Amino acid sequence: MAKGVQGITNIYLYNRFMNDINDSATANVSDDTTLRYVIDETNSLIAQKCGRTFALTTYKEWVDAVGERYVVLKNYPITNIKLVAGSGIDLFTVKATGFQLATVSSNNSSMTLSSIDTTGSEVDTVLDYATNANVSSMVTSIDLVSGWDANTLGDRGDSLTQLIRPIDSGWCLDQQTYMKGPYLGNSVRVSLDSDSTIESIGGGRFSSDIFVWYSAGYTLPVCDDVGGTLTTDGNVPEGLTMTANRIVKDYLEQRNEDTNMLQEDIGDYKYIRGEVMSCVDRHWKDLQQYSRKVV
Repeated sequence: MAKGVQGITNIYLYNRFMNDINDSATANVSDDTTLRYVIDETNSLIAQKCGRTFALTTYKEWVDAVGERYVVLKNYPITNIKLVAGSGIDLFTVKATGFQLATVSSNNSSMTLSSIDTTGSEVDTVLDYATNANVSSMVTSIDLVSGWDANTLGDRGDSLTQLIRPIDSGWCLDQQTYMKGPYLGNSVRVSLDSDSTIESIGGGRFSSDIFVWYSAGYTLPVCDDVGGTLTTDGNVPEGLTMTANRIVKDYLEQRNEDTNMLQEDIGDYKYIRGEVMSCVDRHWKDLQQYSRKVV
């Protein structure tokens, strides 16, 4: 896909913004490599500043709850909820022996066994969930790593590894670390007055270790490679696209300025200018409403 054709703004939407017309999106079209690059970078930086992914994405997240009926998810707008498990269950244990240090970590795609031996040698062994789809296969793979041992708990051998709760570091040297997965599903719905909050149906409350499998985000607008028409309208808020266009315009207008200049004297007149702030930062007041939810 060509640069500048997909995102919260694109070359078509930017030219509509600049032309300020309703009957032709291609009049006086600005189309060059720099513009396309700036549009892509602007989309990326806005997402980074807002701390979220705007495109419709599926998430498998573990959320800490505090005994309330409501849980606020970090990604929005929620479009589909596949599973909410209101409690977790231990699936298997991991233990290491013979090292000076050993920890286990997990994310949404893999587990990593990290160790330092008596000579100071560091080893990281990454075990992907795609290769080890269930607990039984993961336990077998861990047992094949020298110095490591894993044990399936109960009848959890068929449980999916891709649903394991992520941890950044679990101490497992000469002691067992318990890897947890979701247990049983809850009846929930998206709150009527929020696109980021789920609530328990029937008066129940969420305890700790809530697993949520859901989809959230916007369908991003896409234009053709020349920026003449929209091939996908998308549903990104107009205010967000407007702010993105203003940032692109802001950057293009200032890019030839000397950002290192702090003071310039012209006769009896003095012009002082501080370092030019990030265009995205300058528009943060308008962007803040689209940022990631703070839980």
